[in-house]
Amino acid sequence: MYVNSGTKRQPGDEPFGDFFTVVGQQSVPASSPQAKKFGIIPSSIVSILSDSSGNARAWTQAVDQLQVLVEDPQNVSLLVPHLCGFIEFVGQLLDDRNYKVSLVAVDVIAALVRTLPKKVIVLNVELFVTTLCRRLGDTNGSVRESVTKIFTQLMNVASAASVVDALCSAGLSHRNARVRQETVNLVIIALLNFPSSDFDLLHIAKTVAISLIDERRPVRQASLECYAVLAQALGPSKRSKLMLNVSEVEARNGGGTELTAAVNARLNNLQLPKQDSSGIVQYATYLNRFGGMYCDLKTFCFEFYALNQRNVFY
Repeated sequence: MYVNSGTKRQPGDEPFGDFFTVVGQQSVPASSPQAKKFGIIPSSIVSILSDSSGNARAWTQAVDQLQVLVEDPQNVSLLVPHLCGFIEFVGQLLDDRNYKVSLVAVDVIAALVRTLPKKVIVLNVELFVTTLCRRLGDTNGSVRESVTKIFTQLMNVASAASVVDALCSAGLSHRNARVRQETVNLVIIALLNFPSSDFDLLHIAKTVAISLIDERRPVRQASLECYAVLAQALGPSKRSKLMLNVSEVEARNGGGTELTAAVNARLNNLQLPKQDSSGIVQYATYLNRFGGMYCDLKTFCFEFYALNQRNVFY
């Protein structure tokens, strides 16, 4: 049996569109139902799942078979050499407009995180993160909650610091505002659940600072809550270093002191955000929840400053 030694496609892999096949001593046509894609998946299953307009019953059965194959520990060693191609394939399912299809794809990725060896997860953490970011801002709560749980699993299997670094790289500049907000929320989750010593806190603060002036107010609010957690972890002696990032982004945004005032007001409020039983971040303070996504930075800062000065909690 020929098996690739790495997780990237190798010259000897037999192509199947965007996919490839591991075959035995006797060559098996890629179109044959007996051919294995990604080392473990029959080509018939891949063909069915690649055609979302096909028979619904056959598609459902193929999905069930896919999950069973991925969750079988005996298949892991055969899948590992083709992990990049397989996740690319699952990513196509993840992009499906039908949320049920997306949820299945999320479940498959969750199964991978549970069954793959730790060293493989560590080596491919960026691949997992960038793929999952596609659904981090999903409008369907079930999909978004499932994705959040996988990120938490990744933090436990690999390291919270590596997941946070990959998340910030992929999510903070994402064109979808909800992805940007949920990225910051996941940073908060990491900081709340893992020792501060696991992170380079000042690096995270500098990275997240740009989100304090995001064009969407929910992202700005998430960033203020994140800064509150960072301030608590760093301690009073390093607050000035935290505020230096605020001054820099404020200057980049045209100057003024409104943002500095808002951040200081939030840091003076010692109540921190919490993670509820479903994994969702609950902020310590909320502005008018019906204020909409858009709000200019100056107005937002004045509102947030006033709210925290009064110590009003919702």
